Amino acid sequence: MTPDSFTLAATGDAIIAHPVSQVQGNDAQFDALIEVLQGADAAVTQLEPVFVDGTCRHASLAQVRDQYQYLAPFPGALIGTDPALVDELTAMGLNLFTLASNHALDFGHDGLETTLAALRNHELTFAGVGDDRADARAPAYLETDAGRVGLVDASTSVPPGGAAGVSTDRFDGVPGINPLHVEWTYRVPPDRLEQLRAIAEQTGIEAVKGEWLRREHPDWAADDAFYFMQMRFAPATEQRPPGIYQSLRQQDREAVLAGVSDAAANADWVVMGLHSHQSRAGSRNTSEVPSFLQGFARDCADAGADAVVVTGPHTLRGIEVYQDSVVCYSLGNLFFQDDAFYRIPDAVSETTDETVPDVRGDAASEETTSDVDHDADNWQSVVPECTFDAAGGLDRVTLYPCTLQPTADRPRRGMPVLATGERAESILRTVARRSAPFGTTVSIEDGVGTVELS
Repeated sequence: MTPDSFTLAATGDAIIAHPVSQVQGNDAQFDALIEVLQGADAAVTQLEPVFVDGTCRHASLAQVRDQYQYLAPFPGALIGTDPALVDELTAMGLNLFTLASNHALDFGHDGLETTLAALRNHELTFAGVGDDRADARAPAYLETDAGRVGLVDASTSVPPGGAAGVSTDRFDGVPGINPLHVEWTYRVPPDRLEQLRAIAEQTGIEAVKGEWLRREHPDWAADDAFYFMQMRFAPATEQRPPGIYQSLRQQDREAVLAGVSDAAANADWVVMGLHSHQSRAGSRNTSEVPSFLQGFARDCADAGADAVVVTGPHTLRGIEVYQDSVVCYSLGNLFFQDDAFYRIPDAVSETTDETVPDVRGDAASEETTSDVDHDADNWQSVVPECTFDAAGGLDRVTLYPCTLQPTADRPRRGMPVLATGERAESILRTVARRSAPFGTTVSIEDGVGTVELS
C-alpha cells in the first residue's frame, strides 16, 4: 500500500543533561512543540552527548594539530549524560537519532559502547556510529504508517581516533563514527609558493616531510600540490584567488553517498544527517555555509535523500529546496543544557582556569568567556515540518520557531519551547534572511513560517 504522504520533523543538536518530562502538561509552549514532533511520521535529532555510566573514562584532553578536524567549543568540553534520558527524548516523539559527531568519543570506546547499548536496548533507529566502519556507514530503518524511512549519518568534524575502524579477516574494527574528512588546500600567489619551497629547503622540512606524510597522505608525492609538512599548498589563480579551500576526501564522499543510494533503494523515504562545524574559509560555527557542504548536500539529494539535516554549528543557517528535497544547513540546538559538562570538573581544570560553573556559562552574565554561551544564535532554533506527497514531491514546509530560554532559571534554561510574539517573528526573519541566498523565500504569519514552493 502506497502512503498518501510523509511528514518529517527535523531538529538540531539535542544537548540534554536532565529530565524535562515533568514540564509536560505544565507549559503550553513546550506542549505545543511536543505536539509538532509527535504529529510527524518521523522526527529526527542529533544526539550529541554520549550516554555514560560510572565506569566510563573521559578521553584525553591533549591539544591536537588538526584544528579543522577536532572542533569542540573549547578544550575540555566533553559531553556526557545519563542513559536514562533517552526516555525523555522518545517521549517527545523523537524516533530518528543521528550520532556521528566530534563528541562521540568524548568518553572513549566505553562511552560510545554504552551509548550504543542504550539505544539498542530501546530498539531505536540511529545511524552514524557503529561497532566498525561498515556498521557506522550503514543505513538504519524506521517502519512508520507512511512507509519505511532510511537514515544515513556522517560527520565532517572527526576527532583524532574517532573514525570507526575497518574490520578485516584478521582484526575486528573499533567502534567509532562514519567519517567524512575535510581536506584543506591553501592557495597563495606563485611567488609566495616559491618562498615556501625555499623555507622548506632551508629548515630541513623538505628532507623529512615524506617520513610523516606517507602515513596520512601515502600518495602525496604524486600530488601536483606542494606540502609544507602536512599543509597542502597550491598556486592561486584568477578563478581561485588566495585563501583556504575545503574539499571532501573522495573515498569518504563516495562511501557516504553509496549509503544514501542504498537507503533509497530499500526505503520509501530517506533522511541524511551530517554533523559539520565547518564554515567558509576555515572558520567554524558561523551562519555561512561553505561551498563544499552545499555541493555535498545536493549530491545526497541526487543520490536519493528527501531531506538533508546538517547539525553542529549551534547556529541557525538557511534552508534550501533542491529537486524536491529539503536541505537544512543548520537548525541550531534542540536542547542546550550545557551543564552536561558537570561530570568532569577535574578534566576541565587541567585545560583552563575557569571553574565548572564558568564553563557552563550564564547567559545573563558577562563574566563567562564561552563564545558558545554568549552567542544568541545558540539559544534559538527552528523545527521544519516537511510534508511529502505520495509521489515523493515536496508538498509543504512549515517552520516552527523555538527559544531555548537563555535567561530562565537553571532547571529550564536550555529547554526548547515554541517561541511567540516578537521573539518568534525575529527567529523566522533570521531564517528567511539566511535562506534567501539559496533562492528560498519564507513567508511569516502568526508566528509560523512557510517555505514558498514553486
